[in-house]
Amino acid sequence: MDFKKRKNISTSDDETNYKFYSFASLWYDDLMNDIDNAKKYVYIETFRINNDPVGMQLCNALVRKHRQGVKIRVLVDWWGTGINNPCVQTMKREGIEVRWFKKFIPSLFLFSRNHRRDHRKLIAIDDNVSYIGSANFTVYNTRWRESILRIEGKMSAVCKKIFTDNFKIYNKDIMHPSIRKAFRRTIRYNDFFFIREVPSLFSQRIKKNYVRLIQRSEKSIVIETPYFLPGYRIYKELIHAVKRGVDVRIIIPKSSDVKIIDYVRESVLGQLHKKGINILYYKYGNLHSKLLSIDNKIFSIGSANMDHRSFKYMFEIALIGFDPVINTLVNEHLKQSIWMSAAFDIQIWKSRPLFKRFLSLVITPFSHLL
Repeated sequence: MDFKKRKNISTSDDETNYKFYSFASLWYDDLMNDIDNAKKYVYIETFRINNDPVGMQLCNALVRKHRQGVKIRVLVDWWGTGINNPCVQTMKREGIEVRWFKKFIPSLFLFSRNHRRDHRKLIAIDDNVSYIGSANFTVYNTRWRESILRIEGKMSAVCKKIFTDNFKIYNKDIMHPSIRKAFRRTIRYNDFFFIREVPSLFSQRIKKNYVRLIQRSEKSIVIETPYFLPGYRIYKELIHAVKRGVDVRIIIPKSSDVKIIDYVRESVLGQLHKKGINILYYKYGNLHSKLLSIDNKIFSIGSANMDHRSFKYMFEIALIGFDPVINTLVNEHLKQSIWMSAAFDIQIWKSRPLFKRFLSLVITPFSHLL
């Protein structure tokens, strides 16, 4: 895998333990236990904390640890969480360090500037435990299929560094030197690469690394994503992979929580199916997981969706690696997702209602803004 030469590199031979969660309800239980056991610090970066039972449970746990002398830092997105969120305001009143990422900006470029959101989901606890993945802190996330990795070991210190960088630049312009520095550097730890995405119309580092991985695939590609609008380059590379004999599978929800994206994606799914790409609809509610598996050997897990908005406008994070233990966990999850999905039916696609076809035609030219 080719990454830019300029990297932060660290190595360790420590024994690291991993646990993978397909549903947020199981993750919340373990996270609450890790927070309860924290001795030094708990750092949380997330897009959304809702004022609901899940959000309140998290905030109450953090307030309790703060009163015990544990250092708590929370970075939430202004758009996703809201400045007046009662749970987060309670933490603020208690003296917890809370920062809201980038307030709404009145601008002639209203849409693109205000899509520069912090979509990362990252947790670091005591240099020993960290989490990276797809889930927010909401009740409805407990009903969705997610992808979250728990890391126990020295690699967690890398997650602390990434969080600290993000905490510092929470209100900076994307051209600020600190952001430019973070944007240029991939953090490597043993056989892992942390890719930190910063909004850019041209660089799009996560997307470029996905293109490289797809180009080098030999046997299989599995993509699991709630929103599949990756753009022409990835469509083209997936089709080329099929021509090389690679088994390409795309797992998406039958109906996501963003209907307008469902309408747009339908316009291309039939064409991809005809080119030999296997489309699978997850049947049991919403799928919010963000995973890529190449040849059952290389994985990517993180916060980025396979769409224009994540690649171009959002602050995202992806962990790409070669670890056989994590690959086994990811591939078991994907096998289960495939079992819980239905194959794309070209005849149903051809007979979809006229109003859906019309909406697709109208919206598709603006899909790069979704």
